[in-house]
Amino acid sequence: MYVFLLGRPGCGKSEIFRRASEKLKQENLCDDFVRVDDFPKLWAIFQGDEKTGRWEHCRKTQDGGYKIIDNTVWDRILKEVNSDVRNLKSPGRIIFVEFSRSNYTSAMKNFSGDVLGDSVIVYIYCSFETCWERNVRRHRQAVEAGSDDHLVSREEMEKTYLIDDEQELLKTTKIPAVRINTDFEGTAHLVKAAGDIVSLIRKNLKK
Repeated sequence: MYVFLLGRPGCGKSEIFRRASEKLKQENLCDDFVRVDDFPKLWAIFQGDEKTGRWEHCRKTQDGGYKIIDNTVWDRILKEVNSDVRNLKSPGRIIFVEFSRSNYTSAMKNFSGDVLGDSVIVYIYCSFETCWERNVRRHRQAVEAGSDDHLVSREEMEKTYLIDDEQELLKTTKIPAVRINTDFEGTAHLVKAAGDIVSLIRKNLKK
């Protein structure tokens, strides 16, 4: 089975994955998990343009981040992710697929029918400002720890993630879906979110 974790960068996909996988283990539903994120592919494109100096797909911004200038990149990356997750499929395994877009309805069309037919969607709501603050905080912590971390620019974040089609996605998709809210601090809501996700997975696991 494939579990799509969708939402803005900084919405909490990593924490949701951790809690959901732990609960799946506790309830003996699954103990084989794979997590696939499209960001490494995007980062490779950034670094490729940096290395060649031709800047065919992106450009650097004043705040040290990168801005996509070739919008075909977004769909190309997801087609590659689709190929990756198909190759990773194994009996009893749950594959979590994470990405952020402004138009999820269109983005999901990059995945093949066999993947979509064995999937559930978890849309993670978190306001843009909260996500931006979390990304800045994570970036600062990484830099202070000595990591070579680069922050996606506010300009790029606003262009790509300020507004998305959450309502259209959840209204029109034929894939079983749940919406969870991470737009506040604390852990109680995360415990409930993990429970809601596991319930959705349990209902849709193919024997």
